[in-house]
Amino acid sequence: MLERNNGRAPRRAATLLAHFLFIVIIFVLPELVMMVAMPNRRIVAFYPGFYIKTLIYLLAFYINYYILVDKTLGSTSKRRIVRFVFWNLVILAVGVALCYLSSRVWFPSPWRGNRAATVGPSLRHMLKSASFIMRDGAMLILTIGLAVAMRLSVKWKDMEQQRQEMLAAQRSTELDNLKSQLNPHFLFNTLNTIYALVDVDPEDAKGAVHRLSGLLRYMLYENDGSVRLGQELGFIEDYVALMRLRLGSRPVFVDIEADEYADTMVPPLLFVPLIENAFKYGNTAEPARPISISVRVEGRHIECRTTNDFAPAAAGSDRSASGIGLANLRRRLVLLYGSKASLRTSVEGQTYKSSLKIPINESYG
Repeated sequence: MLERNNGRAPRRAATLLAHFLFIVIIFVLPELVMMVAMPNRRIVAFYPGFYIKTLIYLLAFYINYYILVDKTLGSTSKRRIVRFVFWNLVILAVGVALCYLSSRVWFPSPWRGNRAATVGPSLRHMLKSASFIMRDGAMLILTIGLAVAMRLSVKWKDMEQQRQEMLAAQRSTELDNLKSQLNPHFLFNTLNTIYALVDVDPEDAKGAVHRLSGLLRYMLYENDGSVRLGQELGFIEDYVALMRLRLGSRPVFVDIEADEYADTMVPPLLFVPLIENAFKYGNTAEPARPISISVRVEGRHIECRTTNDFAPAAAGSDRSASGIGLANLRRRLVLLYGSKASLRTSVEGQTYKSSLKIPINESYG
């Protein structure tokens, strides 16, 4: 709520400034037009009729800004559009008439009451009056157009902000749903590992349960929308240590380094699905073949690479969990980074490789 109010305060200030500039223009522009049309005329900007005209322009502006635009241009209904045109024609006619009357009161015709006046001066006066009427009509049309443009701009910005807020809420909800799916998936795979240790080495199984509790605490309580890269890499190292208990003497090569980017904020649990799959689908029938995991900062990106051998028949018989994990990961990447992140997987013979690359210091979530 505070961020929303902070975002609206500058826009409200900009709107007030725009209204102030409009009022200044309404006061100055007619006088400038008169000075151009009558360069030898004495400046009389402060006669009462001038204020009456300015008041008419302001009324035309704010009637449209606060009433007509909202009530008639809020939809594409032809009836409402016709109503908008009709009422503005009324405003235009009444406004021009009042402007003309105010001019006649404070600037009476020099030929009024002069029966001996010639046709020439009368015609010239009529043409001058017509030019004033056209000027006042043009000013009213410009005023109405400016009111419509400013009001529609404000409404469009409000609608765009509401749309962005709805998209952000929807994205946040979807990310939470994806994380809630990831947690049981991670827990299921880890419990399978501990289950395999119970009969083989009960002491290691106890240690694994203790380590798992720490991992779950991190997953459930110690991360929100973002975590420090150093924390995330520490979580990965603990998870790898837990998986080593199941693999026994099988080599696992781990290359994890954050360098000076340990405090960089990243989405939590983004690399876990790839590392889970490397351990889950590694070919246990070939214990001499290593699993390789690398998480490093390269340039302006963080890249996670995994390599593991797998048995095609075994992998093909159990794709459900892996499919859920990778599908969730791809969806999270789209929601968090759009096209700025990449996830590539490849199979070379019986070797499975994956590479996840995310940019550093990008806004997300």
